[in-house]
Amino acid sequence: MSIRPAALAIACAILCFPFAPSAARAAPPLPLLHAQGTKWVDEKGDPVLLKGCNLGNWLMQEMWMHGFRTEGIPDQYALEEVLARRFGEAARDTLMRTYRDHYITARDFTTIKSFGMNVVRIPFWHRLLEDDAHPFQLKPDAWVYLDRAIGLAEAEGIYAILDLHGAPGSQNPWQHSGRENRNELWGSDENRRRTVWLWQQIARRYRGRTAVAGYDLLNEPYFAGEAELRELAFATYDAIRAADPDHIVILPALPGGFEFYGDLKARGMTNVAVTMHFYPGFFGWGEPTIETHRDWLTKGAYEWRDRVEAAGVPALVGEMNVVLKKAGGAEMMRRAFDTYASFGWATTLWSYKVLSREGGIGGGSWGLVTNPPGEGAPLVKADTWNCPGWDGPFAEGCVSDGTGFTAPGAGPATFHLVLKAGAIAGGKLDVAFDEILLTDRATGANAVRSGSFGASDGWREWRHAGSISADCAYAAGAPSGGAGPALRLTAEGYANGGVYQPVTLEGGHAYALSGAFRDIGSSRDAAWAEVYLRPDPPVEGQDYRPQPAPGSTVDPNTSSFEEIQRYFESLSKMDYAVYEDLRRWLTTTDSPRPLAPPAAGPDS
Repeated sequence: MSIRPAALAIACAILCFPFAPSAARAAPPLPLLHAQGTKWVDEKGDPVLLKGCNLGNWLMQEMWMHGFRTEGIPDQYALEEVLARRFGEAARDTLMRTYRDHYITARDFTTIKSFGMNVVRIPFWHRLLEDDAHPFQLKPDAWVYLDRAIGLAEAEGIYAILDLHGAPGSQNPWQHSGRENRNELWGSDENRRRTVWLWQQIARRYRGRTAVAGYDLLNEPYFAGEAELRELAFATYDAIRAADPDHIVILPALPGGFEFYGDLKARGMTNVAVTMHFYPGFFGWGEPTIETHRDWLTKGAYEWRDRVEAAGVPALVGEMNVVLKKAGGAEMMRRAFDTYASFGWATTLWSYKVLSREGGIGGGSWGLVTNPPGEGAPLVKADTWNCPGWDGPFAEGCVSDGTGFTAPGAGPATFHLVLKAGAIAGGKLDVAFDEILLTDRATGANAVRSGSFGASDGWREWRHAGSISADCAYAAGAPSGGAGPALRLTAEGYANGGVYQPVTLEGGHAYALSGAFRDIGSSRDAAWAEVYLRPDPPVEGQDYRPQPAPGSTVDPNTSSFEEIQRYFESLSKMDYAVYEDLRRWLTTTDSPRPLAPPAAGPDS
């Protein structure tokens, strides 16, 4: 493959990309937002509740959010260094543009809108706009992607918050500032001046752009001292105001608060807000449990509300996510959005899209969408590290709950329905399955023999490892939703296997898979149960597992330029696994169930 010259590539990035804002459909202009007391309000003074997500991993990459292999590549700086060393700087730049052109496109803003969202926070690296080798000098294509992001958001009636996620020199030593183990913003006068200068360029560019809701000055500057962060924030505010008198300027809090800024109005600062990130259950902030989130949403969040109201400014929860289904999942995230909205706060969940090696939503997700799992992935799965003691229908599987299947091709074909379970070394497996049906939605015919068990008719045993006992007449503890007797699979120690049966399906027909399963007494963090429907049967002594997720075998260290580019190009065409439970909870008029009060302690 020939490599385009850099100048031609830049010109094409600016003029030729099919999803440029000029190609987006026209939409009524969004009203300019401003701060009024603790509210975000429009030009009429009416409050506007901003609910949305971050466009993470697009204009500021984080390696854990990719679906490809990143061993030895901790951050975006290292990724770009690897690509430049292997292919040259011009080819590196071509690949980075290809990635940005395809990771987020118009369809993503349509998807975001479908979650009931009206704002995106756009994290970007300073190197998107300014080259470290040429400080205080904008790149020739500096505005291509921010312009595109704002234009595509605007076309869907979605506001944009611009977030400097990685400042010159890095404002923290974490990989999400662009370069791991570097924290040189605070020790460098030049880096701080570059930061102030860069924001002034941004303010000049987007002055009067009503779709921009605000300027989020600095992501998580948690290694700064209060005095130095205050000095930089005030200098940046002054530089922005010299170029743009209208947009809201969002000041970053430290973990302990934001009161060190003092009386902002007394300093003459107007149209300002503060931003905090809340991650109960993560990063040393308690365990990821329902109880942790209950305590936060019923007490801790209210303490921050009082602090924001004392400051008299609006607030942005720039990042938050419950992530795990066992911690409340989608319903708990709805509670968080509702709580913050009741305070008048804007909220942007982290993040819109997170890709993984495995693909699929699994036991929860950091994103609204992700890459699909590899071919042949289980339709249903539960495990004891995400949800010990599960008991219920397949449709509530805590890791995967895909209970629909369309047979490919045309005419009758043989597939294999596999009930698989196992445990890691030192663990114990004890699970049950019952009332399994595979129903043709068009005809109502059921393809499964003996899905209510009581006998092994139609089922064949198979083992990959260990010794699993299969009891098809277990009656003492059938799953909820089952009728008993049930299939019980048990093992001590490392084991992997189960039962299966061939089923005849009609190509092109949609089938509904239903059933129930239960964790009777498996070891916590050690066991799992899965349901597969695939053409290939299990083979004795071999594991039965899906193919790698699309793109997961791409490795910037070893893959060819063409392989990497093809994968990057595929990102705009990739079928998404959508977090449908979250979409439902963020758009339904139903209210979440009340949280149970804390359990009474011995001194209660």
